[in-house]
Amino acid sequence: MVFRKKNEVNFLLLLIQAADNTLQAAQMFRSAMMGDKPPASYYAALKEMEHKGDQFTHDIIKGLNQVFMTPLDREDIMELALKLDDVIDGIEACIARFDYLNISYTDDYMKNFSAIIVSSCNHILSAFKLLEAKKFLPIREHTIALNKLENEADTLMRESIRNIFTHPKDPYEDFKLKELYERLEETTDRCEDVANILESVLLRYS
Repeated sequence: MVFRKKNEVNFLLLLIQAADNTLQAAQMFRSAMMGDKPPASYYAALKEMEHKGDQFTHDIIKGLNQVFMTPLDREDIMELALKLDDVIDGIEACIARFDYLNISYTDDYMKNFSAIIVSSCNHILSAFKLLEAKKFLPIREHTIALNKLENEADTLMRESIRNIFTHPKDPYEDFKLKELYERLEETTDRCEDVANILESVLLRYS
C-alpha cells in the first residue's frame, strides 16, 4: 500500500499503479495473440497479474475504510478501482478461454481485438496520470478515444461473428470462436466503463 503520511493512502497513485499493471497484462495478452507459442501458455503469467490487480483493488477499498479525507469522492475512487479491476479480469477471462476451450491458434480478429485492448489501457493509464496531476480537462481526450475504441470493437465483433455464420466450419469450433469474440468485445466494454466514470468525475471537478 502507498502512504503519503501516517494512515493517509495515496489513492490516485494506487490507481495509476493498478492501471499500469492492467496495461502490462494487455500487452502480454497481445504478445500471446501475435506470438508463435500457444496462447494458453501465457495463462499462468496473466493469472498472476490479475491477482496483483486484485491486491491493488483490495488496498484501495481497505484505505477507503480507514481514512476520512480523500482526493475525490469515495464513490468515484471505488468505482474507478472496481471498473479497472473488471478490465484485467476480462483480459484474464479471455486468455483462460484459450485454455479451457482448447483454442491453440489466433486469427486476425483476435489480433485486432488485442490491439484495441492495449490502446484502451494506454488511454486509461494516461487519464489516471492526468487525474493525479489535477489536469481534468485533458482527460476528456482520453475518454473520447476510449469510446471510439469501444465502437471499433463493436464493429469488429459483428464482423467476426458474421464471418462464423457466412463461412461455417465445424459447429463445435464455431461455438468456441463465438464465445471468445464476445468475451473480447466485453473486455473493451469494461474499458469504456472506466471512461464513463472519468466523465462523471470531470463534470464535478473541471
